[in-house]
Amino acid sequence: MQKSCNVIWQAEWNQKRAQAYFKPHPYTVSHPPNADAKITKYAPKSVVIADDTAHNSSLIDLHLPTPILLGPKFFLPYRLRFSSTVTMRISILIVSAATIASGFQPSGSPLVRPSVPVSRSKLLLSAPTKPDVSASSSENVGEASNPSESDETSVKDTNDKSSPSPRPTVLPEVDFKAYASGYRTVFSELPYAECQASFGSIPTDLKGSYFRCGPAMFSAGSIAPPKTSIIQPRDGPPVPDGQNPKRMVLHPFEGDGGMVGITFPGDGTATARFRYVRTVAFTNERRKGQRLYRGMDSTRELGFSIGDGLGNDIHNPLFRHHLQPGLNKNRKNTSNTRAIYWGKRLLSLWEGGQPYKMDGLALSTEGRSLLGGVLEEQDPFGAKIVIDPVKNRALMYSVVQDAKSSKVTVFEFNDKFRLVDEGEQDNEGKVTMDLPGLALLSDMAVTTNYAVFVQPTVSTGMQYLFVKEPGKIVTVEKASATLHLIPRVGSGRQPMSIEIPFDGSIEANLEFCNAYEDGNRVIFDAIRSNGSKKSVSETKSEWPWIETKEDYVEKSADRSLWRYEVDLGSKSVTKEMLTDVQCYFGSVAPTQSTLKHDSIYMAIGGLGSEVSPPQGIARFDCSSRTLHAWLPESHEFCGEPMFAPKSGQTSADDGYILSVLFDGHAQRSDLLVFESSDIPAGPVCRIPLGLAIPHGLHGCFTVSEEATWSFEEIQRRAKLADKMESRGNLWNEVKSDFSGLGLRFDDMEEYFGDSFLS
Repeated sequence: MQKSCNVIWQAEWNQKRAQAYFKPHPYTVSHPPNADAKITKYAPKSVVIADDTAHNSSLIDLHLPTPILLGPKFFLPYRLRFSSTVTMRISILIVSAATIASGFQPSGSPLVRPSVPVSRSKLLLSAPTKPDVSASSSENVGEASNPSESDETSVKDTNDKSSPSPRPTVLPEVDFKAYASGYRTVFSELPYAECQASFGSIPTDLKGSYFRCGPAMFSAGSIAPPKTSIIQPRDGPPVPDGQNPKRMVLHPFEGDGGMVGITFPGDGTATARFRYVRTVAFTNERRKGQRLYRGMDSTRELGFSIGDGLGNDIHNPLFRHHLQPGLNKNRKNTSNTRAIYWGKRLLSLWEGGQPYKMDGLALSTEGRSLLGGVLEEQDPFGAKIVIDPVKNRALMYSVVQDAKSSKVTVFEFNDKFRLVDEGEQDNEGKVTMDLPGLALLSDMAVTTNYAVFVQPTVSTGMQYLFVKEPGKIVTVEKASATLHLIPRVGSGRQPMSIEIPFDGSIEANLEFCNAYEDGNRVIFDAIRSNGSKKSVSETKSEWPWIETKEDYVEKSADRSLWRYEVDLGSKSVTKEMLTDVQCYFGSVAPTQSTLKHDSIYMAIGGLGSEVSPPQGIARFDCSSRTLHAWLPESHEFCGEPMFAPKSGQTSADDGYILSVLFDGHAQRSDLLVFESSDIPAGPVCRIPLGLAIPHGLHGCFTVSEEATWSFEEIQRRAKLADKMESRGNLWNEVKSDFSGLGLRFDDMEEYFGDSFLS
């Protein structure tokens, strides 16, 4: 079967927006049953750039490697050589008029796809095409695109900005080995690097700093102490992952936390850096070159079906820490879960331990923080922060767990990181509520008047008195969960606990996107995990964790986006699924936090509703209930999308979405920048970060004026931090806030109050 069509392309070249046309010229595409297509004829006449100046020089060499058929939409790698000897690698999207043939999915998505190498000299082309008359014009994930019955495809003019993205809505396959390679230890930190966009240009109205945390060291002691230190590892220098199994953690979540920071001064440049959080546990293992903390091993060794399939989930385990309270060897604080910036302080959080204070410029660690005396030495702390943009407050929480009862405390901080002066006389700035049983709380949402928690039903036996390994003594029951509405400081409301109806899937490990009040209702959207479909197996939890799709499905829960509505009058809860596309890291625009939101930004899987890792970026429109998405190559994986308001923001959704992408083939990470209102159009720029950063967890973006440091300021601070850390046997004790070198007295201000610097 032979079909022909005309094609027009739009190009991004030299970091400037330009249009490049191949004059419409018919070519023939062969569609044999084996789905191996070959271009049999191709004769472009000339190339026209944005100013309409014709490049009449003929093409000396047009190399056409055998492409792989992708159905109605497919990519081909080309190498064009002009008479000026300029060589560029490009990717051209060809929209054919082919009907469904073997090798296509019913939706029109391909079963196979070529791998196009990424190069700094790559000329990226997008084809803004008009679908066939009978085809669906929607760009929404999961909607089928019917093939045309016409012999010729019509195309839109390249100036039409409403054209859909050329990226597929569902990938034909996911490279799971490439994904698994994102769980590799970072053996060399990045003190500082001035970054340039490899595609597009960094917007000048992107101003502020982005920080993100995540597990990054899976082989203990993989950063050796400075050579000047008199203390050197007992087991020798660092070794590659897997070489010494005794050093390897048994679950990615057990990896020591690393933080990436990227600062945008607002002049079209960016400065990146990456460092490990120097926790007490990290320093001890670094000194000895050994893995010393094994309190969670017995839980991880039980496989991925415990806790109704959520206990050891590969991304977001329900069992996150040992249950022995206080500071102890069993509860290792990896400080790997969330980076927050509030009140001019950068903190790294981990569920069940105290936060660590970081220096925003160098990302050097300043030590554990008690938040100016708010926390006691033994207190655990949550790994979530919610910003109330109306009151300009930050809300955080702490949970003290026990078998018979637990206690949750919600803290409200002002913009100077002090507890607000509202509430009960002896309990200003915080509200405490007792909860029944062992409360496994790992997330919080906030409305105008309430802090929202969902507590799954669990049971523990008498063994809890002697054993504190969660995998051995905690049973997650297939039963209704309890919704707790804890009144905020000064709200005057009463606490409420309401049962959530059980629908066959437990409400454990909910990941809140946002919550708000609508009259006498509380509404919240959350990503729900269902691990009950996992087969019961005794598969060991060991590095590299994932080799195949089957491996991944066995170790990761099914995820979907849900809406919960709480009627405060009748004390009832209803729920509905918004989309079954695999989704992760849901969030809203900062100005809509705690308020009614228009959109939810998420990372999504590449296989639609099939269980798959976070890969693309999507915006869920809450009004139309549609998902607008962009997907990268099969070997590339995006992390959490982070909203960054534009300087001079004019509306709630006027901003950019930032996400760190991991390339499993090239073993590198790039920062992608999207227009928040047009995710399907793809990133406006792509910024190589200079190293491969493992799959991360949660981060933040701050627009605080002091967080727009220049490259020179960051470089100076980073050099100083390295110098101070290398000072002999005191390398792990020296702090980097020394005023004689122009650094801040953050710790002193934290303890002595604002008057210290006034």
